[in-house]
Amino acid sequence: MRSGHVIYKVKNLQSAVEEWRKKGFVVEYGRKKNPINALIYFSEGAYIELLQNTGMPKIVMLLSMVFGVTKKIERFHYWDTCDEGLCGFCIEKDFGSLDEEVAFLKKQGIKGVLFNNLKRVDTKGRLLRYRCFFPEGIDFPFLMSYFSIDPKPVHFIHPNGVKRIKKIVFKIDEHKANILKQLIDDDVLEIIADDKEKGIVSIEYDK
Repeated sequence: MRSGHVIYKVKNLQSAVEEWRKKGFVVEYGRKKNPINALIYFSEGAYIELLQNTGMPKIVMLLSMVFGVTKKIERFHYWDTCDEGLCGFCIEKDFGSLDEEVAFLKKQGIKGVLFNNLKRVDTKGRLLRYRCFFPEGIDFPFLMSYFSIDPKPVHFIHPNGVKRIKKIVFKIDEHKANILKQLIDDDVLEIIADDKEKGIVSIEYDK
């Protein structure tokens, strides 16, 4: 597996899209009607997702307020309520299912929820199908299969000269860092064992 995408939380999606476009990035909304996210693709490697909210049903939010946030939805609750900035990380498989990786994680004591039939229609009318595995909690990256249709542009460089993300620095506790290193084969990702600071520390671009 390799770096899939980084999630950047925003409070107002339209304003964020305009801001990133002013920075010289080409940004497209995740869908035409009532989008909750937007994407900054590169021809190769990881991309950036600007996320306003997860679209979690209001009834689930209300129940979590009454009975507490369970481990299964803790990640989504965090994405809905956290401050603006880097807040999530996905590792991605180029082809095939996630069955082998999910089985490996379960043996390591990492439980979670597997969604096999996720899909969305993007702004170009393409039906993108994919699978995701969301580990319980918020520390460990979530897993994603590759889209059924590749949405990335070919031989593309953004107007600001950026052609790809060349480095992602990610911190996680030592035990989970060792597990993650067994899943990942990616020179872009630098995994640092740290029991205090967690998550994406920084990303660097290749111009």
